Amino acid sequence: MNKEQLQEIIEFAIQREQDAADFYRDLAGRVNNKTIAEELLKFSEIELGHKRKLQNLDLDKVVGREPQKVANLKIVDYMVKQEPKPNMDWHDVIAIAMQREIKSMELYRDLAQQVEDPQVKNLLENLSAEEAEHKLYFERLWDEEVLLEN
Repeated sequence: MNKEQLQEIIEFAIQREQDAADFYRDLAGRVNNKTIAEELLKFSEIELGHKRKLQNLDLDKVVGREPQKVANLKIVDYMVKQEPKPNMDWHDVIAIAMQREIKSMELYRDLAQQVEDPQVKNLLENLSAEEAEHKLYFERLWDEEVLLEN
C-alpha cells in the first residue's frame, strides 16, 4: 500500500469521526433533557478531537506504536439495536452510543485485517482501540447508572 492509499484510509476515518460528531450533536438536539443534551455535545467534541488527531497525524510516526489493550464488558453485544427518537431517556441514549462505538471499532478492526502494510494496519488497530475505549466508557455509564437503578 502506498502513501496515497494510506491517506485515503485516513480521510475515510476523518469522515467517520465527523459523522459521529454530527450524530451526537443531532441527537443532542432531539432530546428534551438539558443534562443529556449537554453530555451528547461533549461526546460530539470528543469525536471532533479524534478528527483533529487524524488530520494532524504524521504518517511517519505511525510505525511502531502498539495499540492499547482495552477491556470489553460486552454489554452492548447483548442489546437490541435502537434508533434515535424524540424524548429519549438517558438509558436509550447510552444504548445508541454504545452501538455506534462498537460499529466504529469493528470497522477499523475489519479494515486492519484487510491490509498488509504494517504501518496502515497499526494505524487502523489504534483507531479500533480508541473506539473500544469509547464503547467501554458508555458501558461503564450503563453499568453505573442503568444497572444500579434497577
